[in-house]
Amino acid sequence: MRPHPALSGTPPKGIWWPIGLGTLLRLFQIWMPVLGVHSWRQADTAAMARHFSQNNTPIWLPQIDWGGASAGFVESEFPIYPFLVSRMYALTGVQEWLGRGLSVLCSGLTIWLVIRLGRRWFNPNAGWWAGLAFAVAPLGVYFGRTFQAEALLLLCAAAALESLSLWRERRSRWALALSWIGLTTAGLIKVIPLLWLGLPLLMVQLTAAPRERAEPWPTLLNRSIRLLSSAWFWLYIGTSLATVAAWYWHAHNLGQSSGLSFGFWGAGADRSSASLLLDANSWINLLLRVVVRLLAVVGAPFLLLGLHKSWRTGGGQIAISGMVGLLLCTIATMRSSTIHEYYQLPLLLFSSPLIGLGWQCWQPTRPRWQPRLVLSLGLAISITVLSVDYWAVEQRQSRAWMPLARTIRNELPETARIVSVTSTDPTLLNLARRQGWLISSKQLTPERLQRWQAAGATHLAGSFVWDKTYRPMPDQREQRLRTLAGSSPNAWIDQRRQAYLIPIDDLHPQH
Repeated sequence: MRPHPALSGTPPKGIWWPIGLGTLLRLFQIWMPVLGVHSWRQADTAAMARHFSQNNTPIWLPQIDWGGASAGFVESEFPIYPFLVSRMYALTGVQEWLGRGLSVLCSGLTIWLVIRLGRRWFNPNAGWWAGLAFAVAPLGVYFGRTFQAEALLLLCAAAALESLSLWRERRSRWALALSWIGLTTAGLIKVIPLLWLGLPLLMVQLTAAPRERAEPWPTLLNRSIRLLSSAWFWLYIGTSLATVAAWYWHAHNLGQSSGLSFGFWGAGADRSSASLLLDANSWINLLLRVVVRLLAVVGAPFLLLGLHKSWRTGGGQIAISGMVGLLLCTIATMRSSTIHEYYQLPLLLFSSPLIGLGWQCWQPTRPRWQPRLVLSLGLAISITVLSVDYWAVEQRQSRAWMPLARTIRNELPETARIVSVTSTDPTLLNLARRQGWLISSKQLTPERLQRWQAAGATHLAGSFVWDKTYRPMPDQREQRLRTLAGSSPNAWIDQRRQAYLIPIDDLHPQH
């Protein structure tokens, strides 16, 4: 009898199936303006790309929109993603779908690398299903087409893992160099990959061949001693850390001189929280987010099955070390992790191969209709989550904010400086493609209006019903803003009285 494909290790189809499906899902609404979930993060990235293109500034001088009357140079992560987008802008002009397209390209390549990692750690069949799990994960789909560097970050991490494995097998220098580039670029994009990526890279060197049983402690100790005595190991680690440190030293100095920063360091960073670490609700919410948005619910039992089947193998230990690294990063950045769901996104690199292995072990023993039902259910859950939690939010915010943004683009000169009444959210400034100030509606005072006017502010802009682009405006502040707009003879108010654009000259201190 011919063995079942899952048992023989033969992938059920070509790798273009998961890559094609994942790319198709990520192309949905690719033309949308930079709005939606985490639009504030995307807006800053899009602003950097626009400024790189328009001002022809070098990559080490990133600019944002909320610098007031200044040039807007900011302390930031290494801006390789917006700089790459700006090179495309040089050919076509500012077309923000190109930034989303770059994310889709990076995400498609990552699906291919996840398939390779699944093959390497387990077998070809597990690799194919790993690619499919990564392709349809709701969080992977959404952040695989957003205007931010997360898709490039995952690509670099996956490339570092695959290349270092190739180097271990073949001792190819180009593979080692490619792994170094992947690790270093990931660290430049965000510092925390040095932990969640560094641990599995270390395990690649210390474990047995991925498909073999784990080695005893004496052998593991011998491997560790040999690795620590290797010159290439210290050169690899040392130069990577030095490169990352050099950039963040430069970025810190840039922030010190401009006064503008994303708040990486110091008490103002507010990334960790002891109270959240001890709060059971925080962990329950994170778990639900992972199960629903990362694993599409049906992936959870196959992840557990894959962990059970692989924890004594080299490949399983590599994947588990990545998950442990992410847990440590979550503990170190608990507040940020609970707010920014893309902090859990790298989990897909390690959970997807385990899900693929779990599926491979479960599928052959079931009647054909059961796997088909589970696959259909997983895809339906993924599309439902994407539709309700992500795509619909982009459409709703576009209807609320784009009329105001287009009015600013069309009626005001490019040199106009806008006071955006959207608290700390720069989305409106990016949509309008203007620079200026960010202010909360509760901080509007005659003294501030006078200072902005003296600094060159020309207009006050915002919404009556939205404080940030995603947070409703309190009733009392809405009434105050409507009164303020009504006092201006030249104010622009949209047809539904949702937004306003008021010349600063119309606003006198008594208002």
